[in-house]
Amino acid sequence: MLGDASEHMGFLNCERIAERRHIHGWKVDVHYHEGLSQLFVFDKGHVQGRIDGRDVPIHGPALIWLPALSTHGFEYQEGMQGWVMTVPTSDVARLMQNMIWMEHWINHPQLIEGKAHQNILTEAKMLSEKIELEHRQSHEERNIVLESLFRLLLVCLYRGLRRHSGLETVLNDRRVQLMRQFQNLIDQHFNEIRSVAAYAHLMSVTPTHLSRSIKTVSGKTAGEIIHARIVLEAKRQLMFSDMPIAEIAYAQKFASPSYFSRFFSGQTGESPRAFRERRRSV
Repeated sequence: MLGDASEHMGFLNCERIAERRHIHGWKVDVHYHEGLSQLFVFDKGHVQGRIDGRDVPIHGPALIWLPALSTHGFEYQEGMQGWVMTVPTSDVARLMQNMIWMEHWINHPQLIEGKAHQNILTEAKMLSEKIELEHRQSHEERNIVLESLFRLLLVCLYRGLRRHSGLETVLNDRRVQLMRQFQNLIDQHFNEIRSVAAYAHLMSVTPTHLSRSIKTVSGKTAGEIIHARIVLEAKRQLMFSDMPIAEIAYAQKFASPSYFSRFFSGQTGESPRAFRERRRSV
């Protein structure tokens, strides 16, 4: 399922989960949006999520960020209360120009839940209620109010993730910028460029400096991030296309289908065929 940013008027679209049940029931099949990012704010209750091929049990209250192209589906507890904010990725990118400290998280699905984040999640609920009320208005300052409230929601997300990761100190801007540039280059070239050294060359830094910076900012190695992007694309092809596995392997520039299968199995713990069959049986 593809979303089109043109379908959403103004800065964002806000819906209550309860309002969506008349269209989807309490289950939303796995899908993704192109050009749209979403922020889910759940109140108390249980949600069984499926995000980028992983089963993710969620216990509300919770805050979930899903960037564009993230595959996701939800089975909500009946009567579940919460909100969905949908924002064009072009607006998210614009916001990030003044919030660069979020760059290393904003391009990946994120979840905060539990008692450790109770104050943050209470604030997120309050902001969502304000967004819902403002979204119903039609006055000229509506969009700027919505944008201001949404920025505060992103700050809630950031603070929860920072606490969860233990990263209480602000990273210097240069490392965050390197992470941002690295992620953007991977999104553009993951099918052609697979080595850390090649990306370092494109960025005019040494492989060692790039690797250390990425590890400090994200907690993952540069190689792990490259591999994760390749796997994510493979999962999307396996789930949402009928292409033979061999064709997917060659489309992703693997030397052979067997090499692709070994790589995929090593990264996910199951073969491409098993992954496709399991996901389509859900």
